Parts: sequence; structure tokens; C-alpha cells
Amino acid sequence: MVAGIIKQHKPVICAGKIIGLLIMTGVFAVHPQYSVMAKDSITVVIDPGHGGISEDGDETNSGASYHGLEEKNITLITAFAMYDELSEYGNVNVYLTRDGDEEMSLSRRVEYADEVDADVLISIHYNASEHHNYFGSEIFTSAYGRCYGVGHALAGYIMDEWVADGNIEKDIKTRIGQKGDYYGIIRNGVTAGIPTIILEHGYLDNDRDYQRMRNDAAWRRFGVLDATGVAKFYGLEKNVVKDEVGPVVEIEEPEDPVMPDDTEPKGVRLEINGYNSNKGDVDFTLYAYDDESRLMYYGLMTGDVSKDTVFTELEPWDGKNGKLTGTFHIQPGYEGKITAKVFNVYQLDGISEPVTLVADEEAPDDEEDNALVAQEQPQSDEPEDNTPVTDDGWVLGGDVPKVDTSAIANAIDKNTKSTVKRSHTYLIVTVLIGCMTLAVAVVLGISAASKRRRKNRKKKRDRDVPGRTDDYDRY
Repeated sequence: MVAGIIKQHKPVICAGKIIGLLIMTGVFAVHPQYSVMAKDSITVVIDPGHGGISEDGDETNSGASYHGLEEKNITLITAFAMYDELSEYGNVNVYLTRDGDEEMSLSRRVEYADEVDADVLISIHYNASEHHNYFGSEIFTSAYGRCYGVGHALAGYIMDEWVADGNIEKDIKTRIGQKGDYYGIIRNGVTAGIPTIILEHGYLDNDRDYQRMRNDAAWRRFGVLDATGVAKFYGLEKNVVKDEVGPVVEIEEPEDPVMPDDTEPKGVRLEINGYNSNKGDVDFTLYAYDDESRLMYYGLMTGDVSKDTVFTELEPWDGKNGKLTGTFHIQPGYEGKITAKVFNVYQLDGISEPVTLVADEEAPDDEEDNALVAQEQPQSDEPEDNTPVTDDGWVLGGDVPKVDTSAIANAIDKNTKSTVKRSHTYLIVTVLIGCMTLAVAVVLGISAASKRRRKNRKKKRDRDVPGRTDDYDRY
């Protein structure tokens, strides 16, 4: 609960409010374009979504609740901040539908906006999803005529402020139900002729959004961004009163309702570029396209996956021209199917055909998984400590982790065998060279001895010949 930090802030009724609006003869009349006429001031009604406590003290309309937060309290903080910021501009009258924790029906909120001659009604909200897997900031507007034209154009200026501040865009959308616009406050706004938009600032139950909006400062920051977008749309300036103000862009009125996308992404195809099964890293390329709306999320999942399988972990789609590349981490050693889903901004999804992953025994090992330590290859053929060396410069070292070591044992076995084989080769070569050297020495020794014996015999014969003297007698 954050009710303790909510200040009580009463709405201010400006004396210079506009008296009456032009009565619309047909909200759904067909007009190619509609330019909102300039006025001396603009009236904005801010609606903090939800709120209220029943007579027995049970909360009846808290909205999204997550991380100990309640949407009804956060929307009030954001609304106060928006009210304060927008009130600093000239040519604008600002009102709040509620300034405390009170129950207020959707129809009564619109009635109040009608009573103060609102030019626009802005309903403040925060989001949550069933499986807590969606994230992003989105805005809903009416699908019909002038209410669509003004609402969509205004929403564009607010969305620009959100995105510039680092929030993830989930688009500006319409939603249709059995009675026309799905959301009651928008539908009632159309009936009253008041363009009405719903600001869903982000998802309280998803960490991507929650980390950016987890405290009072962030909730107030959104209020300032909302007010800035409104001021830019109407051409307002702080502490400056102009002769007239109005939308700074031409407002287009669609002839037909602007229907939401009801088609899922197409052409979803997953390609595997590489799989390091020892590390569990899957390099992939993902293809998809959507002719009706923007792609928003994607996810990958191992095992048997169907169209109804919930992908609880999603990533933002940031692919270009229908193509996205990345790396997905799975359980090391996994063998089996992997499948991708791609979602558009309406949360409709398309699914790929599964791809079968096969473990690669030759994949580089993860140092932490198998206790292999990378070192430079020693200069000698054998390390001084006789540690086995593999052909790619890895040596075995450290204690084997206390886990299933069958894969490690196989790798050690393989490396040790190749090292032993190389060691035997060196020994055989050395022995052969030694034998050859000994044989040559023996042959040379025998040859020298034979030569000396022949020479001695020749000397003896020469001494026995009369009148002959030997050369060695001259010295």
C-alpha cells in the first residue's frame, strides 16, 4: 500500500472555462478531415483510474496489484503530478475526476468531464498480464471519427515523451467489443463527444517495466511526461497566455472505424546458425512479418510446444525487415526440439516449426563445466610435469567437480590416448636412431681394424726384400 504518501489535492475550477461545446450532429458522420478550431483555452480532465473502498472496508476497485503496490494509489500519484505540471502552462484548465481513494463509476467520470466542458479526457492506468510476460507502454483510443482523430494524435505526442525517456513502446491502439469501443470510459466519451484516451504506462508485474517505475519518483515522472505531451500537442507554453491555442497538427477523421489487428504474425521461421551444446548457447536467426501491426515480442522454448503453450520469458523484437538474430541459452547438453513464437502489439502470436538440436561432441568446452584451463602450448614436446597436452593447446588441471563426470571422463580419455600415442612414437624413433648409430660405429670399427692388419703385413714383406729401405728409417 502507498496510500500514506498520497497528498489530498482538490480540483481547481478555473473561472475562465469555456461555456458549452458545439453540439455534434453525428459523432460517426463521414468527414475526410476535421481541423479542431483554435480556442482561447483548452480544458483537460485527468482521470486517476480505479479507486474506492466498500462499506465493510474491503477494496472493491484496486486495479492491478503486484509487488505490494495497488494501481489505484499509483494512478493518483501520477495524476497529481500531471495536474501540477500542466497547471504551469497558460491557456489550459485542468481538472481531476477524483482526488482521494473513492469509488467512481466510468459513466460518472465522463459525466464530470462533460460538466466542465472537457476538450479531452485522459485516464491514467498501470498494467498487468495473466502470465506476467508482457511489458511496454501502450495507449488506447476510440476507433471512431473525431474521437479517434484527436485521441490518436494526442497519444502520439505522449508516446514520444515516454519513448524519449527510455520506456518500451507498445503502440497506440483501438479495441472493439460488442458495443463498439471495448473500454467503457472511451465508449462513454464518444457518446458525450469527448475524445478519451487510456494511458497504460507499463506493467507492474514484469521486471522490465517494474525496474523503471518502482517508486514514487518514477510515478511522478510519468505525470510530468504526460503533461508535456499534452502541452506540445496543444501548443501551450509555461507561464505564457496566448490569444488562442489548439492542436498543432491537422486532425484526420477516418470514415470507417479503425479496427484493431486480428491477424497473427506470419512467416515465422527459426534457423539455427550454431549450437554449442557444452555451453548451451544457441545462435539463431528468426524471421516473421505482420502486414497489419508492429511486431512486439519473441520467445524460444525447448521441448514439445503447441500453439497454446505459454511462453513465459519474452524478449523485445528489434529485428529489421522481418529478420532478427541472437543467442539463446538453454540447458547444456540438451538434445531435442526448440521452437519460436513471435507476437505483435495486440499480443497475437505466430509459431515456428520446431528445429531439432543435436549435441556436438567437438564443441568448445566451458571452463567451469569441465575444469579445463586454457594455457599456452609448451615449447617442448612434453610438459616438464608430464601433464597431458591436447592438440589445441589445452591441458588438464584442477579437481573434477562433484557432478556427473561421464562427459568429462570421455574427454580426458580421448585427450590422454592421443598424448600416449604421440609419446610412444617419440620413444620408437629415439630407439631406432640409437640402433642405427651403434651399427654405423661397429661397421666403421671393423673397417679400420682390417685396414691396419693389411698395412702391417705389407711392411713385413718389404723388410724381407734385399737393398730396400723403408721411409720411416729417414726420420
